[in-house]
Amino acid sequence: MSGPNRDLVSDLLVPVSRSELVSEVQSVLLVTRRQASEIVEAFDVFVAQPMERNLAAFRGRDMPKRNPMIYIVRGVRTVGDWVDRVVAERETSAIEGHLGTFLEEVARIVSGGVKPGSGIDLQVEGDDGTVQLYAIQSAPNTKNSGAKRSDIDALKRAARPLRAAKRHVELNIAVLHGRAKTGGIKAEPDVVVLASDVFWTRVSGVGDFRARLMRATQTLARLIAARSEAEVVRIKEEARRLFAAQDDAMNIDALNPSSTSTESSFEPLAKE
Repeated sequence: MSGPNRDLVSDLLVPVSRSELVSEVQSVLLVTRRQASEIVEAFDVFVAQPMERNLAAFRGRDMPKRNPMIYIVRGVRTVGDWVDRVVAERETSAIEGHLGTFLEEVARIVSGGVKPGSGIDLQVEGDDGTVQLYAIQSAPNTKNSGAKRSDIDALKRAARPLRAAKRHVELNIAVLHGRAKTGGIKAEPDVVVLASDVFWTRVSGVGDFRARLMRATQTLARLIAARSEAEVVRIKEEARRLFAAQDDAMNIDALNPSSTSTESSFEPLAKE
């Protein structure tokens, strides 16, 4: 690689200052320096690095595997725009699961709790000695009735040995985003489904923590950019060599190569 493209990639590979990110996250979330450092590391491990690996496995020749017409009818005319759209869709489809794992880790970090080996997601001991058990879901509609039943059963199993030891235990289903109200489950009066803001306030001790976490994510997104931009440049270069005409326009003929088969090359199947 040479010339302007090499210079562009060099600029993109300038490392993000981890210390600066930690300071910004600490300031936004009102957490300790150590917690902020763990949150930055968790985002890199659970979100940014998987995105980088996902893009590293993608090649410019893979672009037409999803019908290019989908993008053409949406107004895409250049290979660069086409790549941007495809990459954004790949990242969006993968990021929800990665983000959910990251947010569970944030809850563990700010609460000082643990993820026990009992099938639940978080166990926290309150100042009054109460043990709070949490099954966590990303959004209100992410689990079917069978999965919710499994969460309730896991909470009950985790609670049994604690209650046998005379510990006071609270059973909670926490929704990371999108639930406005805290409520109960008619068939399970021992289980509380927490509103998203209530959960984040409880585990962090900060009243507007969920909103702060969204702002902190704007800072953390720089880790994704730092890890993915060079891969995006590579994909664009590969795609342009194969599918670009003048001025980066999509070469429709290259997207629809004519068949080399002719009638004379047709061979019937052999009879059995």
